[in-house]
Amino acid sequence: MDWPAQSPDLNPIEHLWNEIDRRLRQLPDNITSAEDLWNKIQLMWSQMDTDFCLKLIDTMPQRIKDVLKANGGYTKW
Repeated sequence: MDWPAQSPDLNPIEHLWNEIDRRLRQLPDNITSAEDLWNKIQLMWSQMDTDFCLKLIDTMPQRIKDVLKANGGYTKW
């Protein structure tokens, strides 16, 4: 598969990481160390709903269609 030079990130894991980041930022307490960050990331990861992950995977056909339609340019993804 040819990959455009300025390709959008089609990997749904990026959206999963964005969700984890959003959840981390909503925590009432500050992250105090690298170890604290790691522990909180692990907690967020373990709490991630399977349905959320499946929805991301299910978007792949539409993501690819949108990228092809945009000739590898910007998409909403």
